[in-house]
Amino acid sequence: MEEVKQSNDELYSKIETEKLLKEKKRKNALIITFLSIVFAITVVIICLASIPLNLKPSFLRNTSNINSVSVKVNGSYTGISSTNEDDSEAFSEFLSVLNDAFGQTYFSALFNGSLSNVDIIENKESHTNDFLSDTDHVYFTFKEEQNILDGNGNVYTSVKTLNAVPFTFDEAYLVLSEESGVQTASFYVVVRYLDSEGHVLNDYAGEYVIEIQTKADTSKIFGHYDPSAD
Repeated sequence: MEEVKQSNDELYSKIETEKLLKEKKRKNALIITFLSIVFAITVVIICLASIPLNLKPSFLRNTSNINSVSVKVNGSYTGISSTNEDDSEAFSEFLSVLNDAFGQTYFSALFNGSLSNVDIIENKESHTNDFLSDTDHVYFTFKEEQNILDGNGNVYTSVKTLNAVPFTFDEAYLVLSEESGVQTASFYVVVRYLDSEGHVLNDYAGEYVIEIQTKADTSKIFGHYDPSAD
């Protein structure tokens, strides 16, 4: 059977048609790839925005170790004992407010720096009986000694002296802010500078406070216990 020869115009038209079809397929593939990436990113953002986190420091995560709480807001004190049955409802209420103050979504915590924000400041500041007496705060006592942990979960050791063993504490303060929104929140824990035998180091007599900076919306605690809000 004799082969039908195509004219130059027909060959040109065929080649151009094939080019257009290939270009269309390439564009469709790019569009599908782009839409797939956008869809995947959207799913990730939605998931991150819905994953709840509680960014309380390590020493507040085991609530059974909290012995007592005293909240001071605008000169009014609210004292709560975790071991007193009469205070059980008030203690549960406080824990709920505390969780709310430190609760965020993974997405928001990722962008405001809360996930990795733990700064430990050791200024050799003495602890006195009237420490933070003029400041709105929560005062915690613990049933067992707690460790100071850095942002990586490692036990913190003194940067002021190499002779001190890692700090432990059973008292802590959380400074409260009236301003709403997630911002730097400061804990102060009460420590002693001790050597490996439990003796107080020279030049470090007495109790000191070490600041632990994290992030939270402490106005939620402030507002809940503010007497003027009633």
